Amino acid sequence: MNNEDKVRNMESLDLLNPSDLREHYRHQLKQTISAYNPTQIVLGEALQNAIDAIVEIDDRDSHEVNITLDLDQSAVTVADDGGGFKNDPGLLFLGGGTKRTGNRKLFGLVGVGIKVVLFSSKVFRLRAKPDEGAFHHEILDAYKFDNDPPPNLEIPRQFPDDSSPLNHGTEVHYQFPGSIADNPIGQFIQNMYDQCLPQGNDSGFGEILKSAVEKGVYPNRFAGLIAAFLLRYTYASDVLNCLDKKPELSNTTININVICSDPSQDFGDKIGDLFDRETQFSFTINPKYLLFSDTSTLAPRGTHIGSSTRQLGPGGTNLFPAANSFNTVFYNNPEEYKQLLVGQNEQLSREAKKSIHEYETKLFPKINGIVLTIARIPLFDKFLPGGSQRVISANGVVTTHSVDLTQGKNQQYVRCFDLVVDVDAKLNYGKSAITDRYLVKRIKKFLNDAYGATIQTAASKWVGRIPPDVDEQFDSFLSREDLNINQLAIRKVPKYENDVIALFSELLGRGYLEGYQNFGLSQMDPYDGRFIIRRTQDEGDPLPPSDERQLSVVEFKTEADKLFREFEIGDKNPRELNLVIAWEEGSSSSTQFFFENIEYSRHYPDKVYPGVTRYIEDTLSGVQIQVLLLKSITDNIREEGGND
Repeated sequence: MNNEDKVRNMESLDLLNPSDLREHYRHQLKQTISAYNPTQIVLGEALQNAIDAIVEIDDRDSHEVNITLDLDQSAVTVADDGGGFKNDPGLLFLGGGTKRTGNRKLFGLVGVGIKVVLFSSKVFRLRAKPDEGAFHHEILDAYKFDNDPPPNLEIPRQFPDDSSPLNHGTEVHYQFPGSIADNPIGQFIQNMYDQCLPQGNDSGFGEILKSAVEKGVYPNRFAGLIAAFLLRYTYASDVLNCLDKKPELSNTTININVICSDPSQDFGDKIGDLFDRETQFSFTINPKYLLFSDTSTLAPRGTHIGSSTRQLGPGGTNLFPAANSFNTVFYNNPEEYKQLLVGQNEQLSREAKKSIHEYETKLFPKINGIVLTIARIPLFDKFLPGGSQRVISANGVVTTHSVDLTQGKNQQYVRCFDLVVDVDAKLNYGKSAITDRYLVKRIKKFLNDAYGATIQTAASKWVGRIPPDVDEQFDSFLSREDLNINQLAIRKVPKYENDVIALFSELLGRGYLEGYQNFGLSQMDPYDGRFIIRRTQDEGDPLPPSDERQLSVVEFKTEADKLFREFEIGDKNPRELNLVIAWEEGSSSSTQFFFENIEYSRHYPDKVYPGVTRYIEDTLSGVQIQVLLLKSITDNIREEGGND
């Protein structure tokens, strides 16, 4: 009996029918795929698994990950020399298996990502040589899982033997359906370009890509672009390795081979130009977070970029003006973290004193390390893809959490430093945000305290005085769009959240809205305000609240879709929010969140708030949040003669 006959005679599993829950499972697949961005699907997940496989064997030997991006075929191949994928087909179910939770150095937490890749592919091929045996299996048209009828995705209970086995490790090959402009590869490359080259091919970081090619570091500018993106924004940008705290990867290289016969046809002239007429090329990177010190060596010949590692003195002193130079400091223990909070009087700053116990007991033990680089803004724009950033990473993984620095008087210096703080924390389903929202808040508060106490002064001393930007110092008011409603004291269309709050208050006060009782707005709470709101089913005014939990949670936005990113990075939780009051919806292309007419909501008709016509649906959790759009209300007022 040959190998194929053995496979046919094996009892099979159906990847779309675990425990006969077909429809529920397909719905769960769609929700999960929507939580992953194109970068993760195209390269992130398979690369993450390859890196984890190397870290897990923990032998400190030299290792390789080999990647082929065949853009002509919309195909990706990722191979590693790690421990090898287990011969357990059940691992291809959405909930089939987890990564070791005891090893904090592994990127993967729930083993979901490779399934997202599988169910996005028209060809998915898995080869591996684990400790025992070797196997090879191919799955076709898994991306059609939601078709009616769906494809036959039955697989054997054990993968068949590989007649031409690998020497070791795992190889994953997958091909996406459709044209490259429409599939995840096209989206991934466009996103990479937009993220790294905001100033175009010939300015900013584009100059460094050109110089890197001239120096022979990369075969063409597109290779340098991929390298920079991977080392700044993906799993290849391992912050722990940058901190010298992941020796398992210290001798690991990632070899990348790219095939593309007509890049301008596939991606347009701007991206196509970066290929420098190369149609097939290879290059190598090391999985380590990209710093200014890594790219400063790529400066054009004749350009001198100075560097130093001078420690910040109390209050940010001990630095001196430097034109074409950067200063990088590594912080590795609680005493060093605490020094970022010490003012020029060598005492903790006033703000830090309030929180130092919390930092020392609940935050500092979680921090793996901090890297702080100070330089002038034009240097960051030139030497770092996308410029400077303030990043939170979790055990090496760069997250999507944004750090808004609001403390300190010198906000013009925020872009004069690049910072990454790595913490020991778990990531969410899509491995893009930290699940512990309280930890994230502590990090942000700590960084704000550190900016106010030391970083702003250090940046100002290093880069010198930044001339005030008139456009940033002063706003314009008369040039704003007119609201054109004579009955209202608000004359202009809202530009900021404060304008939205003011307009809502006037609409309420003049009787255009009824049933809202405002119990206060807050700058300390995660959400803007607490209200008692009369719903459609309620008769008369609501009873006075006796408990905070009886108050509805309200958030104000100029565009309601600005909440989507805050949800995705964990700053806000859809389950905690009752109502969004916004000027208009916005134009988000999110696949997880979307707007719908209130008639289709489960709140309709009895539990709808006054004036609400739309709601936000979270496809992952099923949460529905009502949305009050003030633009619609003012349009109605105008149509009814409100401008007379």
